[in-house]
Amino acid sequence: MGERPLLGRRIVVTRSAHQSAGLLETLRSLGAIPVAAPAIRLMPPEDLTPLMEAVRQLDTFDWLVCTSGNAVSALNEARRSLGFAWPMRLRIAAVGSGTARALEEAGAQVAFVPTRALGEVLGRELPVAPGESVLWPHGDLAGPAMHDGLLARGAQVTAPVAYRTVSDAGSLGVVEILRDGHIDAITFTSGSTVRHVAEGLAAGGIGLDSLEAGTRPLVVCIGPVTAEAARQAGLPVDAIAATHDDAGLVDALLRSLTPRSMAV
Repeated sequence: MGERPLLGRRIVVTRSAHQSAGLLETLRSLGAIPVAAPAIRLMPPEDLTPLMEAVRQLDTFDWLVCTSGNAVSALNEARRSLGFAWPMRLRIAAVGSGTARALEEAGAQVAFVPTRALGEVLGRELPVAPGESVLWPHGDLAGPAMHDGLLARGAQVTAPVAYRTVSDAGSLGVVEILRDGHIDAITFTSGSTVRHVAEGLAAGGIGLDSLEAGTRPLVVCIGPVTAEAARQAGLPVDAIAATHDDAGLVDALLRSLTPRSMAV
């Protein structure tokens, strides 16, 4: 297969449209036929006041903790709109390498990344002292594990909603894609993409778990949290990225699909 190991493989990308360009281009470069079916759209919170107020007080926090690139984008937009620089005293933590890159691209310096890219691990490993203040901008669907973990350790946590996740037409589009043509894999990059696609599949009367292996598309997830959301939604999980970013997702696709390709 040379340098195009995914040649001819049709891979559905359910990530939101404004975030998927890089992954789509990487898949094309490997010979795949990526199918964009954005399952979610990201919207500002209904009330921006808590986020803007937190940004105005950014220099009073000991830690900024970011658990998604989306939160970084929302926070950075708010910071720039107010004309504020990143405070020198502020220590910044990222849940994983992808979020760390987003912060660095926004001009921030990351001081801490946990041993595993999971919110609960970040909450457990963050070197925060009792009484220190933590700002955690997050999506409206974020789980409570990290927040609760930090509170249990005595941190003072301010947690404004930075963005909302709503369904996009792609969640229903996946149903039509599966009906109309052969698909080799469906990629999921968040629990919200899983939930919206699963709802679309249920509404369309399609159950991936009822199809025999080899005839259904593989389900490939960017990390264990997304994979658990898929299992809870009744979707079979065939591969999980070892590193929870686009590079890890592509590696998981290569591991999963190359044997299929060579068998054809």
